[in-house]
Amino acid sequence: MKPSLRRIDSINLALAMHALQAALDQATALSVRVSIAVVDAAGLPIHTAHMDGAPLQCRDIALNKALTAVGFGVPTRVWEERLAGMSDAVRQGLPLQPRMALFGGGEPFLFEGTAVGAIGISGASEREDEQCAQAAVRAVLALLDAPSA
Repeated sequence: MKPSLRRIDSINLALAMHALQAALDQATALSVRVSIAVVDAAGLPIHTAHMDGAPLQCRDIALNKALTAVGFGVPTRVWEERLAGMSDAVRQGLPLQPRMALFGGGEPFLFEGTAVGAIGISGASEREDEQCAQAAVRAVLALLDAPSA
């Protein structure tokens, strides 16, 4: 490989579909209606869903949660605590940045310590969004950790 190029691992559509289904199953079990966005390692949306009855605005919020999670490689719920230790300028300015969502419901898919994609969920309570996103993470990790055939 050329020294000026880099390659990154990323989830594919099949894995994104598996993650989305796990999130949908969890939302159904919780009797909530949500929007779901799955992005690859570069932040490109590769699979989305909007459950019947989920609020319209949740489509963009779910995508913003996924983008924030993949971009920083941490769950979006950690930002409340992270911001508490930062300057006033950062605490006030960071939430105003485009495509940022600094509350629960976004989870990165980590493989060998690197974000290879992420999922964002919006439409229910913050805790329920998190539960749906975490169900997707568990499903993805189970496949990534499975021995290759």
